Parts: sequence; structure tokens; C-alpha cells
Amino acid sequence: MTDKLNQFGAGARFVSASELSEIDLGPLKQFVGEWESVVDGTAAGTTASGWNFISVPGVQPSFIFEIIPYREDLKFSAVAVQAGNRGPVINGNQIEQEIFGLFYEQQVTSVCTTDFCNERGFSAGTVIHAETGMFLNVTNVNGGFNIARLSTIPHGNAVLALGASTVSAEPGTTFFPKASTLPFNLDGSPITAVFGYNEIITLDPQFAGVINHTDPNTFLQQSLRGIVGTGSVTTMTTLDMTTNTPDASAGILNIPFIDTNVKASKMDAIFWLEEITGGSESELLQYTQTINLVFPPTGTATPIVWPHITINTLKRKTLINSLLHGSHSGVPQL
Repeated sequence: MTDKLNQFGAGARFVSASELSEIDLGPLKQFVGEWESVVDGTAAGTTASGWNFISVPGVQPSFIFEIIPYREDLKFSAVAVQAGNRGPVINGNQIEQEIFGLFYEQQVTSVCTTDFCNERGFSAGTVIHAETGMFLNVTNVNGGFNIARLSTIPHGNAVLALGASTVSAEPGTTFFPKASTLPFNLDGSPITAVFGYNEIITLDPQFAGVINHTDPNTFLQQSLRGIVGTGSVTTMTTLDMTTNTPDASAGILNIPFIDTNVKASKMDAIFWLEEITGGSESELLQYTQTINLVFPPTGTATPIVWPHITINTLKRKTLINSLLHGSHSGVPQL
């Protein structure tokens, strides 16, 4: 595989094991390894740390609001890739960009045991999502974005999200923004005149008393507080990324069927890697992700934006100290 990458010359190469401890992976260095949901099991209680909220077209009612508790395996490969981009020659100097990145592999499996999930084909043990891609650390000539995420999803989507990383000390446990599952108009205004949209989400909760159906991020805060206990989050690295970048070419590409029927138009994602002192875990990886889906409710012609939200709290499954020992576990085969 290295030979196949290296045939592109200055394009891209795998970094040798001896170099892994020296290259500049920036904040991505902490992500290397395998992560799993803090807890899993059935959705009868609070034993699921991963949750999927999505609205999909339906016959009656005009859309179906699905909530699927899940467990997750997320792996950031110990193998780094170096890529170089050549720009113009200005005043005799070649403008070059250097990029280091990590492969990632994600698999999400339902732990839902409700009749609704069984009827919808999401019974416990069913794989409901798989994704592969790369996280990139861009150190120079980066246009204000030092983090990039390249994703491929089997539904027929390719995603380029851009963002920035920050490091904060003693951030507390109340830093989570609001994430709303409620649909809204294309101009961003709330839907208030038509009965049925918000009510299907709010009036018949599938997991009442377990998770907030309109703001899933409150569950992330609940999970973090429970794990931290009387301890504290001492240091936190945040990756904040989006496909909505007016001054850059991030975005989502979809196959024709998706564009025509349920267009994925925007993705926002935040990852928090938290180092904890005095809690039941010493390290956590939490995330919230919102993908805007655009489709008209059945029987209408007016497109509406339906947020698809996923959240999870993960712990390190296997400490792959690749930056010291050069493990090559999990390398995709080109």
C-alpha cells in the first residue's frame, strides 16, 4: 500500500514507524487508538450512551421520527499519512502545504429493543451506520482551518468538513451547545403555523424520562457529570467542524437519488476529548453531529429542513501507543 501511495511522488506517503513520534499530528495525536461507547445494552434505561435522532419520509404521519440507541466502535488508525500540495511560485519561492492525517473507521450498532425499532428494521444487533475517512492536521497555508475531515458513507455521500481545534483548561461540564431535533424552514425560521411537525416529536416521546427528545446534547452533559463525579475535567481538546464554509469549498456530495429525495445539505460536528481527574474514567471522547436533511413532508411540495442528530460518549478501548511503538493496526488496503 505504501508503494501505491508513494507512486504519486510528493502527493502522499505513509509515515514510517520511526517517524511517528516526530511528525506534527497536532491535536489528532491524542485521538489515536480504539474507542467504544461507555455503556451499551438495551434502551429500557440509561444504558445506551449513543443516540441517533432522525426524521424520514412517511405515509401517515407525513414523516416518521426515529430514535435509535446505539453502541459504537470508532478507530483512529495508528498509521499516519503525509501529503504535500504544491502551489504557485511567488518571488522565486515555491508555495507548499504539508498535511498529516489519520485514517478512521466507525461502526454503529443498534441496541434498541422496542417494538418500534424492531418494526423499522433497527432491532438490537443491527449495524445501522458505517463510515470511513481521514482526519487531517493542516499546519500551514490553511485558510484559517487547521482541521479537515474527509468522510465516505455507503448511502452515497462524500463529506469535506473544515474546522479548528482549541485546547482549554478546567472547562467544567456545562459547555455543550443546544442541538435541536425540531424541523425548520429553509430560511432558518421556525415552523409554527402548521400542526403536526413539532408535536410528533414532543408529544409522544419514545424514551420518556431517559433522554431529551428535542435537545439530545443534554444527555452528553448528563453522561459527563456522572463520570466526572466529584472530580473534574482538567484539560479538553475540541475539534469544531462544519461543511458550511462560505469562504472555502467544504460541503457534501450526494448521489442523484439522495439529491432528489432526501438531500443531505449540511453537517456540523464537535468532538471533545476530555482528560479527567478523580472520575470513573480518566479520558473520554464525546461528540455531537447534526446533518441537515431536506425533503417535503408527504402530501406537500414545500421542502423543510429536518435535523439528523447523533451523540455519543466513548472511552478508550485499546491504548494503541503507536506514536512510540509504531503499530500499523487497521491500515486500509488500497
